[in-house]
Amino acid sequence: MTDVRLLARRGGELLAALLVAAVVGALTFAGVDALPFVEPSWLPETFGATLAAGVVILAGWLLLRRATGGRALWLLGTAGPAFLASSHLGLLLNGTPHYLFGLGGDQLNRVAYVTRFADSPALADPFYADAAPFYPPQWFWVGGQLSRITGIDGWEFYKPYAIVTMAIAGAIAFVAWRWLVPARLAVVFGLVTSVIGGHTNAYEPYSWILICLLPQVVVATFLLCARVAAAGSRTSRGPTWPLVATTGLYLGWAALGYTLIAGVAALMVGLVVVIHSWRYRTDRAVVLALLGRLAAMAAISAAIALLFWHRFLLAALGGADTEPSVANDFAPEIASRWPLPMLEVSAVGLLCLIGVVWLVVTVWPDGAGRASERTAATWRTRIGTEHDTDHVADTDADGPLPPADRRLVLAQALGLTAVTVLGWYVLSGLRAVTGSTLLPFRMIPIITLVLALAGVVGALTLARWAVRTSPDRSRGRVTAAAVVVAGLAAVQMVQHVSGEDAEFAAEARGFPAVPRDVLDAVDDMTGDRAPSDLVLLTSDPTLYAYRPYFSFQAPAQAYATPAGRYEERLDEIRSWADTETPGELTAALDSSEFRSPDVLVLTREGSRRWVFPAIVNQMPRVQNNAREEIVFRPRQFDDPARFDVREVGERMVIVQR
Repeated sequence: MTDVRLLARRGGELLAALLVAAVVGALTFAGVDALPFVEPSWLPETFGATLAAGVVILAGWLLLRRATGGRALWLLGTAGPAFLASSHLGLLLNGTPHYLFGLGGDQLNRVAYVTRFADSPALADPFYADAAPFYPPQWFWVGGQLSRITGIDGWEFYKPYAIVTMAIAGAIAFVAWRWLVPARLAVVFGLVTSVIGGHTNAYEPYSWILICLLPQVVVATFLLCARVAAAGSRTSRGPTWPLVATTGLYLGWAALGYTLIAGVAALMVGLVVVIHSWRYRTDRAVVLALLGRLAAMAAISAAIALLFWHRFLLAALGGADTEPSVANDFAPEIASRWPLPMLEVSAVGLLCLIGVVWLVVTVWPDGAGRASERTAATWRTRIGTEHDTDHVADTDADGPLPPADRRLVLAQALGLTAVTVLGWYVLSGLRAVTGSTLLPFRMIPIITLVLALAGVVGALTLARWAVRTSPDRSRGRVTAAAVVVAGLAAVQMVQHVSGEDAEFAAEARGFPAVPRDVLDAVDDMTGDRAPSDLVLLTSDPTLYAYRPYFSFQAPAQAYATPAGRYEERLDEIRSWADTETPGELTAALDSSEFRSPDVLVLTREGSRRWVFPAIVNQMPRVQNNAREEIVFRPRQFDDPARFDVREVGERMVIVQR
């Protein structure tokens, strides 16, 4: 099969898995979301636990049956993760149109971005009309287009879109693993990926859709380097350019979706190539070939990344005024300690602990100490991690486990990923003395995923060893015990709801209703002008989630593009509040360096205070944002020729004529 045909075949399989998972996820979500549970109550979770147990039993039965064929495994690997993720989140969020945390915190920024692209496919910042965008748009752009096609408002579409994204993640993870390990193991990996995503990263579906493929990319890079080295010694092990193309595509896609994940993925790919270049440093041809493949991946990813980043880069290179991004200054408590999921008292924690043991036993280097080497050799002999010459990934000759040399590659890749995450924490800890971080808590889903995947292989290896070393008359009992323990652990994993997600679901249910009175007043007072033609300065930032308004000021500096110059805009708002007459205010608005607001929505506090609550950045403090009340006075707008003023509940809606 030629390289092009191989890429086309794999692309088609990935697309088919995506479509199957999307359909299963959407139907499952629609079904569970329509169930008439009394809220608030524990009934959705009760029903979900029963569903979870049923899925575990069905999946276990199909995986243990020798008669289960490739098509059934493929369907289980795509539909199973989709059903798990969509039913879990659908039941968790039953009774609310909002996703986790409603329109609070980061979700406001994300929903506003989908609303922006639902109005127009043109690349734009979620808030500023006159600044180059900085927030990667890929996931939000797709959501916006789907929202427009379906005719559902962006804010309403966000919840099902996020849930279906989580459903798709496990399915495409399965397909990518299927190219690297035996089919049955790939199915388990896909199901585990879906569960870990629900535990650790449901709040950020657009990052999970990238993280779920990161371990496979690292494994593929190891295989790429091995094939390049084998080609140099004229013992070909398969084509390399499909791996180069797919890795480059992934890195470019990641750059369009989540800058931090793209950077970490690029770092890991680079580390793998550098490690192999050092290993083969005496063979100049192999080193040059490896560096050439790395350069090709970088070129492919850069070309894709520039589809979005060119605008901001051109603005910066062209001398546009920018301010430093404050996003990396965010330092929550969870980022202050290393992630150690293997010490959690749960099935996931136990799985991660098994993963740590398996990784250490499998990849412990020669010459690291006689005692440790003797121990490692003993364990390798007992649990079957010895090397052999079989390197074909798509065989079930060794049961669900890949051949020994592929297990070694898998362990090296997962181990390197885990070590890189811990190294990221070390670097972030050192950077803390500068008052900033590397956002290490975003790495928690990565290390939890790779250790859980390693734990799957370790648990299977341990179970195989236990069965093989048992007396013949006891093997059936040992096998049954292993299956029962694994099943119970799986049920505990799939029915688990994190405390954070439970809190965020409660916030979503309690979120205020759509402020239709204010939205209707803005529509009425601005005549035929489309929402995307208006710039607002509003004390209610949720308005940006419901209409594609532009904002004079982003809801918080962490969400603002550096090209927007958040602090300068804040100073200008303060200066407007200091004016005395409508004429002075109009002149100040018209002389603004930025596009001034067409509409002001202020909070009325008594008869003399109309307030805009500005958010002042205080990161990395524990209370990372402070609220500053910028007070306008009614007399500043007391000129019907200049301002149209309307009282709407506790809000004052003001339109500049």
